[in-house]
Amino acid sequence: MPELPQPTETDIRRWCGEKSFARGQRYFKEARILNPRRQGTTLKARCLGSQPQPYYVEITLDLNTKGISSGDCSCPIGAGGYCKHAAALLLAWRHNPQAFLQIEALESALKGRSQAELIALICRMIKRHPDLETLLELPIVGSAAAQSPLDTDVIRRQVDNVFQGIGYDWGASYGAAAELEELLEIGQDYAQRKDWRSAMTVYQIVAEKILAAYGMFEDEGELADVVNLCVSGMGECLEAASDPVQREAILRSLFDIYCWDVDYGGIGIGDEVPFIIVEQSSIEETQQVARWVQQALQAVPGDDSFSASFQRRVYGGFLLDLGQDRLDDEAFLRICRETDRWDDLVDRLLALGRVEEAVEVTQQVSDYKLISLANILVTHGQAGLAETLVRERAQSSRDDRLPSWLKQRALERGDLEQALALTEGLFWKSPSLAGYQELRELAGSLGQWGELRSAVLARLADAGQYGLLTAIHLEEGQVAQALETLAQIRRPSWHWGGESLRLQVARAAEEEYPQEAIRLYVPMAEKLIAARGRGNYAEATTYLVRVRSLYHRLGEPVAWQTLIRGIRESNPRLRALKDELNKAGL
Repeated sequence: MPELPQPTETDIRRWCGEKSFARGQRYFKEARILNPRRQGTTLKARCLGSQPQPYYVEITLDLNTKGISSGDCSCPIGAGGYCKHAAALLLAWRHNPQAFLQIEALESALKGRSQAELIALICRMIKRHPDLETLLELPIVGSAAAQSPLDTDVIRRQVDNVFQGIGYDWGASYGAAAELEELLEIGQDYAQRKDWRSAMTVYQIVAEKILAAYGMFEDEGELADVVNLCVSGMGECLEAASDPVQREAILRSLFDIYCWDVDYGGIGIGDEVPFIIVEQSSIEETQQVARWVQQALQAVPGDDSFSASFQRRVYGGFLLDLGQDRLDDEAFLRICRETDRWDDLVDRLLALGRVEEAVEVTQQVSDYKLISLANILVTHGQAGLAETLVRERAQSSRDDRLPSWLKQRALERGDLEQALALTEGLFWKSPSLAGYQELRELAGSLGQWGELRSAVLARLADAGQYGLLTAIHLEEGQVAQALETLAQIRRPSWHWGGESLRLQVARAAEEEYPQEAIRLYVPMAEKLIAARGRGNYAEATTYLVRVRSLYHRLGEPVAWQTLIRGIRESNPRLRALKDELNKAGL
């Protein structure tokens, strides 16, 4: 066998990530890698993890780059081989390559066995893993037995077996998806042999079964990806099929998948369907699909609920795609009106010069939709009209996006006075440090900041906004004022960071106001100690280290000794606290 590269720990860390590397290092030291083997350029092993059954992990090395090529693991996050189990395997190869048994390539090893030996081997495998017996009924594409029509019941049973054993634990869908992808390989084998009917059968059954069971299991996207693989496979079958009946069956299957996703709320299953159908269908076929879409639209509730509007918009977009250049303007506009396609409607009306109709539509939409229509008006050279419409709506709306849009338009026009007025209005709706900074920048460019700043700070003080005032003083480097406003906060200011705000002030005060910094650090440390837990003790210790430094700088070592002795004597049974204090030299 060729000499394999040995990736460095830096290479392994880069491949797996810092967290997986650290955990994998622990697994390696705990000897969790079992039965390590080398097969060609691939390293294989089992790894003891958090489950009773070890995970199967493998990594392929690259002879050319002397690095890591690919990997995989049967754990829930093992796709790609970036997990802690893969890190442990690589570390085992790095530090103990002689432990890896060299084994022959699987196909070569099997070819060297007699028929009787292969039968005995398969029987032994099934005895160890009884579920494998169900694989015996699967067709071997290209064999004599596979020349007969594909038995659809076999594929259905295989999918049912996968879902019966999926379980409900997190990550279970990953293993199910891997098994289902193995079934899709049968469909791909049929496709390579131009048996499109059998290939389509596999894709259709797998997709239908997954969608029928979807929602019963926690899917992180793996099962959805399998359905999309089926869709791609169906697209290939459609492109190759010539029989009209077979083509219509494929189109219907694709459309049903698309409808399922629309009804489910749009989770990305079958997104490729419209493109496949439009690109690969004849005029007669697109007209047939358009009739299906119209039927689906009739089943959508006629109310203004979000789900109904979403379904109308999606189906409407599909109709427009199917019509493309064959729809005249009135038919296009009619579809847009019937399916809530307001962007497309306004865009086409403006392109036709029918501005009044576009304005009428824009005035009727929701605040949320108004912004996108206003942008379309701007694109068509109707910026002034767009601003008028948004300004009128903003007078009665609570949607902050409207004045924000007007502010951005004012900035683009160079109208800083209007931009400042809008920014100030937005600031007082929801005071924030970012809003204050934006006010300062705009007012400063107009030479109005000095007067405006005094008014803003006074109004914030009158409103009791001491958390924001403290953040502002810190940002502007006014530590004394930050200490004053912090002291006026009567309850935890969670909006401004709570304890973190006190910590920021304490750090800022260390240089000029060390006594004030100490008065802030000590209660925070005592609060953490009272909360218990090693993590809290460690954080409290960092504050006490700073307190010690400040007391020594002030020439008050006795005060420090009194403080730390009091903390130790008040908590005599907290061994973890004492350990953290000892480690810090306190």
